[in-house]
Amino acid sequence: MDTKDKHNIPPVPPNNSKSATTVGAIIILFGVFLLLKNLDFGIIIPSWILGWQMILIIIGLVIGVNSNFEKKSSLILICLGVLFLLKEWIGFSVGKVLIPLIAIGIGIYLVKRNRQAGSHPPIPPQGDAATTDDSFDWDKRVGDFSATEETDHSRNDERTYASSPYGLENYLKVEAILGSSKKILMTKNFLGGTLTNILGSTEINLLQADLQQPAVIDVFQLFGSTKIIVPPHWTISTQVSSVLSENDDRRIIINHPYDENKRLYITGTSILSNIAIKNS
Repeated sequence: MDTKDKHNIPPVPPNNSKSATTVGAIIILFGVFLLLKNLDFGIIIPSWILGWQMILIIIGLVIGVNSNFEKKSSLILICLGVLFLLKEWIGFSVGKVLIPLIAIGIGIYLVKRNRQAGSHPPIPPQGDAATTDDSFDWDKRVGDFSATEETDHSRNDERTYASSPYGLENYLKVEAILGSSKKILMTKNFLGGTLTNILGSTEINLLQADLQQPAVIDVFQLFGSTKIIVPPHWTISTQVSSVLSENDDRRIIINHPYDENKRLYITGTSILSNIAIKNS
């Protein structure tokens, strides 16, 4: 009994303190520089530190630290901020550099996408019995222990392959920057994912999805809006660090109890943004 109880305890969601600490430290530094500039203590504060170019770099750094720099959007924002800073410092044309970089980036993306599309998943294992015409003629296999054992072994291999829970369709990954994104997930083994929303809007529909274990959606938002629609019987736990933001739970109260085995954690950081959770 004790062993079963331990397995039924939902895991603790990942700690999002890294993102919250980074954002807090950046806001403190920004406030210190702005205070020193306004009080005019004779300390020279470069204008570019409080410029809009630094906002791009800061957003890129926050996203990068939060994702261990795995998200391409962090590098794009940092590069854009640096390019516009260089334009202000040395006066070169951003277009002469930005357009070739965009072309190179699109080319690399297409090459990588083509190579990934060419790779095929491994073929499910098949037993030798599948090659014969009477492999599924169970009347001929009555009393034949070795043949039955061989067939069962091949069927078990196929069952293991077919029930593999690690397909990409079970994960969520959304990056909406200066745009909008809508996704409907129909997987029956949702495993969570990440959501990055900067100056954009995102809608995630999970009404047709299902959970086999607790899952986590980690959110980073800046001047964005996110709507997450979940099944009515799911248990939702929101642990988002909000800075001048709103976390709005708009779920309709249901008569039947929530299923504790269907637990979804929503974590992350939301700055000047809105997160709405609905169940219809």
